[in-house]
Amino acid sequence: MSQLVFDFDANVFRPAAIKKAAYRFGDQWFIEITAPASDRVRVALTPKSGSAPVNLVEGQFRNEVLDQELRESVAEETERVRNLLLAQAFSGISMTDSVGESGDYCADPLGISQSQSMER
Repeated sequence: MSQLVFDFDANVFRPAAIKKAAYRFGDQWFIEITAPASDRVRVALTPKSGSAPVNLVEGQFRNEVLDQELRESVAEETERVRNLLLAQAFSGISMTDSVGESGDYCADPLGISQSQSMER
């Protein structure tokens, strides 16, 4: 079987999405990614064995690139929320608990000292 070669519009699909899709196909295909022009990304797939399935491969690869592109887009759109959640998780301060924000540590409004003394 010879190579399957197809192009992607770099204005529509990020190279990262194409690389991630190529990685998913790496078990059965040798993959070469080139940029013949500034707005084109070319993918060449060569089967690793003669028994590699070739029918529908280009369509499957294109669908995987679309899936990876959408994942990249969602990650970009949700980056601020993800960073906020990570900051919240590691900060030790609740961003939604008004008692935790304004409470006096000596007052122990959450009863933290009591639960520690009971465990001993």
